[in-house]
Amino acid sequence: MSRITELADFVGKLKCQVRLKLKVDEAPEIWARGIGLPVDGYIELHGPSPFREVEWLEINPAVIEHIGRLVEPKQHNYLEEIGAFLLSKNIAYLVKEGIVRISFSELVG
Repeated sequence: MSRITELADFVGKLKCQVRLKLKVDEAPEIWARGIGLPVDGYIELHGPSPFREVEWLEINPAVIEHIGRLVEPKQHNYLEEIGAFLLSKNIAYLVKEGIVRISFSELVG
């Protein structure tokens, strides 16, 4: 299993939001739930993008779990779990303002 596939599965289980920045864009895409891999060599958050066009991927470790109308939502922070996962896969990352950023070449290179 490839690093990007393992990361997509892991992030999906945690229900973290992700976003990516394409090399040709000045700003990153908006946050999305989960990482899609529609075909080899492409990643999809809001629309398919070839791996070669992606500069970096960010993961928001803060997740708010809606319980019900009368119950306060639960707040989770999975920063430690994400860090441990990335270290176990030898994927370099940095944390900037509480957000995990991974150079895309670390995932597919």
